[in-house]
Amino acid sequence: MIRSNFSLLHYNTFGIDETAQLFFSFTTINELIEFLTNNFRKDLPFFVLGGGSNVLLTKPFAGTIIHPENTGIDIIEETDTEVFVKVAAGEIWDDFVQWAVEHNLHGVENLSYIPGCVGASPVQNIGAYGAEAKDSIYQVECLSVADVKKRIFNNTECKFGYRDSIFKHDEAGKYIVTHVVFRLLKHAPFNLEYGSLQNIDAATATLQTVRDTIIEIRKSKLPDPKEIGSAGSFFKNPVIPNEQAELLKNTYPNMVTYPAGDGFTKIAAGWLIDSLGLKGFSIGGAQVHPKQALVLTNKGGATSSDVVSLAKHIQQQVLDTYRITISPEVIYL
Repeated sequence: MIRSNFSLLHYNTFGIDETAQLFFSFTTINELIEFLTNNFRKDLPFFVLGGGSNVLLTKPFAGTIIHPENTGIDIIEETDTEVFVKVAAGEIWDDFVQWAVEHNLHGVENLSYIPGCVGASPVQNIGAYGAEAKDSIYQVECLSVADVKKRIFNNTECKFGYRDSIFKHDEAGKYIVTHVVFRLLKHAPFNLEYGSLQNIDAATATLQTVRDTIIEIRKSKLPDPKEIGSAGSFFKNPVIPNEQAELLKNTYPNMVTYPAGDGFTKIAAGWLIDSLGLKGFSIGGAQVHPKQALVLTNKGGATSSDVVSLAKHIQQQVLDTYRITISPEVIYL
C-alpha cells in the first residue's frame, strides 16, 4: 500500500514526528517488484527505513520511504561445521540473534539486543562488544532500483568498514536489501575480550549466558526506546594514529582505547563525552543520557533541532579538549 503525507512518528526510535511524502511497505518480494516496476517515483529521492533505530528525522521527507516487513529465517545449506541462514530484511535483528542462540549457532551472539531490522545490518555493519555483522555475513541479496533485477553481493564486494559498507557510498541509493545470508558456526570460541565480557568464565560460558550478559549490560546502560526516545549509540568511536593516541594517553592515562590495527587506535567516544562532564547535559528536549554518555535521548518534546544542536555542542567540546573529531553514527534524514 502506498500512502501520502504519512507520519513517521512510530517508525523511528527517537520519537520525532515528521512525515514522508510517500510511504510504501512490503511483506513479499513480489510486492516490492510490483511497486518498483509500476508505482515507483524515480523523480523523487527514496530511503529504506526499517526499525528507524539509527535515524534522526530532521525535516519532512520529500520523497518515498520504503519500509520492509518481509519475514523469514531459513537454513539454506549446512556442513559439519557451518550453517548458512537466509534472513529476510524485515526480521527484527534481535529476534534473529535469539534464533541463532536457540539453535546453538555461533557468530552473532555479541550483537544481542541491538535494535532495528536485519536489512540494516549490512548497510551499517552494525557492531558491539568486539564483533561486527561483517564477521558473519556471507552475502547480501538486493533488488536493483534501476532495472528491478536481483543482485547478490558477497562479503568482499560489500567493502565493509567500521559502521560502513558499499551501500552507504558507491552503491548508495541503487539497491534495496531484501535478504541477508549469514554464515554461522556450530562450534567457535567465545569472543569475551571486550569490556565487561571479560568477567564471563569462558570454561562454563554458553551462547545463552553470553547473550543474557550482554542484554543485562545494555539494559543497565541504555534507555528502553519504548519509554525514552533515542537512537542508541549516537557517535562512532573515533580512530586515530597510534602516535596521537600515545600522546593523549600520556596526558589522560584513564582514556579508554582499543587496538584498531594498521597503526591506528580506537578511542571510546563515550569516555570522551563522559570525561567532559556532559552526562545529563541537555539542550531543549534533547539530553545526554545520564547513564551512558554515548546515547542522546528525547527526554520529552525534543525537536530534531534540539538533537542536532546537542550533537554539535558535544562534537565541539571534544574537538576543543582532545583535538579529536567524532562523527555521528546516526543517519540524519
